[in-house]
Amino acid sequence: MTRLALLLPLVGLGFVADRPQENAPDEGKAPPPAAEAPSPDEAAIRGVVAEFVRAYNAGDAPALAALFTDEAQIKVEDGETVTGRAAIQERFAERFQLAPGATLAIQTESLRMLGPGAAIEEGVATVTTPAEDGRDEPGAEASRSRYVATYVKVDGKWLQNDIHDFPMPDEEDGKSAHEHLKDLEWLLGEWIDEDDEGEVQTVCDWSEDGSFLLRRFKLRVGGEFVMSGVQRIGWDPRSKQFRSWVFDSEGGFSEGLWSRDGDRWIIKATGVLRDGRSASATYIITREAGDTIRWAGISRAVSGFGLPDADEVVLVRKPPEPGPIPAPAEEPRTKETPR
Repeated sequence: MTRLALLLPLVGLGFVADRPQENAPDEGKAPPPAAEAPSPDEAAIRGVVAEFVRAYNAGDAPALAALFTDEAQIKVEDGETVTGRAAIQERFAERFQLAPGATLAIQTESLRMLGPGAAIEEGVATVTTPAEDGRDEPGAEASRSRYVATYVKVDGKWLQNDIHDFPMPDEEDGKSAHEHLKDLEWLLGEWIDEDDEGEVQTVCDWSEDGSFLLRRFKLRVGGEFVMSGVQRIGWDPRSKQFRSWVFDSEGGFSEGLWSRDGDRWIIKATGVLRDGRSASATYIITREAGDTIRWAGISRAVSGFGLPDADEVVLVRKPPEPGPIPAPAEEPRTKETPR
């Protein structure tokens, strides 16, 4: 099992078929290559992000303001700019008073060092305002925005110097789950990838209620069945993203969060293997012209051990089976046609 084993990212985390890599490293043998550790500066900046979330969720405006430089700026979605640490603290204090109990979640998508004393971070921020009765469900409202944040190093300490929020694409009110899922309707049909070792077949259909896409897969090696599973893809109205859940025949399961990047879809997946170990990976799906999909798996890890990126695979939609050849039409009889 080599390349074909890596096809399982099509439906899950892509580890169940990697039998030799699932076992813990034997004593005396080198462990799998670990994921590259962040630099001390990167770790410090991620620490600032974590502290920002903690202070926000605690409603602590002074602690939030302390994470900014004296001349920092925040430009919010409506175009207003808040300048200076004192003004930033006042702005957050007002927000906490107007929406007590609101919580923040941040998904960092990229962090780039611009030099020894500057960095830029991009990601998505989700603010959830609880229902009036204080419960998180139902009635909670979530708003999402993209952001770009710059950091500078002041006296050996990383601080935020600028944050710019951008609105997410507008969602049409009242759209059903089925209408949202039409963005992924091109996944429908039967797809196949095979080599000399075996094949993976994936069939995608609508659920009976039309609110989900169901992708069923089977893996065969040397003509023999190895494993199967099912993936359910749905629309999350709170995060305004697609989510997927995978369950395989060996007892493993995972959850994925989908986001769009132009012609690509990026899936951040986390799950549990059949033996209880945790696993995570990022998958990139690119739809090409015609009936072709490219699928790559990166940033794979099992219980903290990094695994090599999966080779990109190309899926081809299987054409429909040819129907019966119709019989030629009988020529019409005329008076001259002998009986």
